[in-house]
Amino acid sequence: MTDKYIAILQTGQPIQPARDKYGDFDELFINSMNISQAKTRTFRIYDSPELPNPEKLMGILITGSPAMVTEGKKWCIKTQQWLKQFINTHIPILGVCYGHQLLALMLGGKVSWNPKGREMGQIRMKLTTEAYKDKLFGKVIGASISNLKLQATHQQAVMELPKDTTLLGYTNLDNNHCFCAHKHIWGFQFHPEFTPEIIANYINIRKADIKKEGLDPNEMLENIKDINNGTMLLQQFKNLCLDYASR
Repeated sequence: MTDKYIAILQTGQPIQPARDKYGDFDELFINSMNISQAKTRTFRIYDSPELPNPEKLMGILITGSPAMVTEGKKWCIKTQQWLKQFINTHIPILGVCYGHQLLALMLGGKVSWNPKGREMGQIRMKLTTEAYKDKLFGKVIGASISNLKLQATHQQAVMELPKDTTLLGYTNLDNNHCFCAHKHIWGFQFHPEFTPEIIANYINIRKADIKKEGLDPNEMLENIKDINNGTMLLQQFKNLCLDYASR
């Protein structure tokens, strides 16, 4: 177990002002998981062809990106082909935003521009009955909780889930916001690594674009409350990775 790590497959970088203030995507995930950096390794797959040694892995985490999955970039297609070897294993895999869509496409789903438009800010994800039995979500949510507040920012979405996947959560703007496949692969359209402060910063940076789309950035900012649901989910993902490594 000592030499195994969670591979962070970084698919891009946060927008520059946010990166300067809060750090790169891999840093945000490491901090949120509360894990030693020695137990993670970052692979900037958008910039380098290197992918992890499968024998060294105790988990795989795929980040968000300013790129769009539908662009079909060579490094994205290569990563999808590499990931297929893990479909019938038990290694925990988590895809976030771009990573969520990458996994959905790899498994046979469909991704495109969301006809309902941009989803941004602190969203409320409604939970399905399956979420309470899920080994990632079930440890975080209580029986009386019917939805989770989380941070999100995206314009494309999973329009059709792959076969043999379980819907765990949905929002008013995204019918397939969160799923699990094969009991060890999760897709989160939301950003569990984003704090309320980070999503507020994103909204302020994107104010002009938000207004052009007929949305109200000030209303988005007023809706933000202090929450840590994303952090709890990432720390449970870390626990699943550690359990996998110990076996």
